[in-house]
Amino acid sequence: EFVGVSEWLGKKYDVIKHSNIEKENVEIGPSDFLFIPEIFAKTVMPQTRDLPCKRVMIVQNYNYLSEFMPIGTTPQDYGVYEVITTTKVQENMIKEYFPNILTNVVSPSIDPMFRDTDVPRKLIINIVAKNQTDIKRIILPFYWKYPIYKFVSFRDLRGLSQDIFCDALREGVVTIVIDDTSNFMYSALESMRCGAITLIKVPDKLSDWMIEGEGDSARINDSCLWFDDIDTLPDMLASIIRSWTLDEITPDLFDTQHEMDDRYTRSDMEKEIEKVYVGMFNRRADEMNDVLTKINTNQISEKE
Repeated sequence: EFVGVSEWLGKKYDVIKHSNIEKENVEIGPSDFLFIPEIFAKTVMPQTRDLPCKRVMIVQNYNYLSEFMPIGTTPQDYGVYEVITTTKVQENMIKEYFPNILTNVVSPSIDPMFRDTDVPRKLIINIVAKNQTDIKRIILPFYWKYPIYKFVSFRDLRGLSQDIFCDALREGVVTIVIDDTSNFMYSALESMRCGAITLIKVPDKLSDWMIEGEGDSARINDSCLWFDDIDTLPDMLASIIRSWTLDEITPDLFDTQHEMDDRYTRSDMEKEIEKVYVGMFNRRADEMNDVLTKINTNQISEKE
């Protein structure tokens, strides 16, 4: 039973009419658009294959596409020839495997609630990680190697609401982000926006904002503190804590983080969405006009 979307999208979206295409008489025509997230590649994509509307796949995380797409199939097998994704890196990956699919990039936005504060911070180290094992690998070795810093607190930020998550980022001195499979890593940008010293484990695939330069000269940038091995964290954290307590943190660190403050704003995202959608609607109109022309000239029948 459909119970609304207020709990996960907010009340303003709950007032929009929602229809169940399996139970209600929903009329769908060639001028309609159906946007299918990649996590529904196994269910919604094949179920809606025969609908006359334009179907577009939304790929927020390429890993989900390889996880949910049935083996031996491609989006084209289900009549999907257009994709919206979030980064140039993902766009290039999609083009590499599906060269006949038209790709569009709409960069997500970081909520303006994530911002710095003038309130003095507490000596808390926030951890954003999916696996409990990674969290324990950070905390226990740190206390083993540096028992003098037992007064330092660690905090697991999993499962928090957005408001509480934001308050925690503003309250703590350091945020550690570990997400090897993320294709954007929102939490890292949110932490930097909140003014926390941000340590990020280099993910399997770099996002656009992590890269500086192009082509052969491209390299990982200095927007935050990077690490490859969790086992190196105790020494990194001890150095940061020592500098923090002695008020010796260099301003340069925050200068590089604040360079991200003007990126991924809501206004930028809205401009990209408008550009992509207008182009999508115009292409669909051209396709329909082309079909009508062929019908009128008897090149194809109305049934076809």
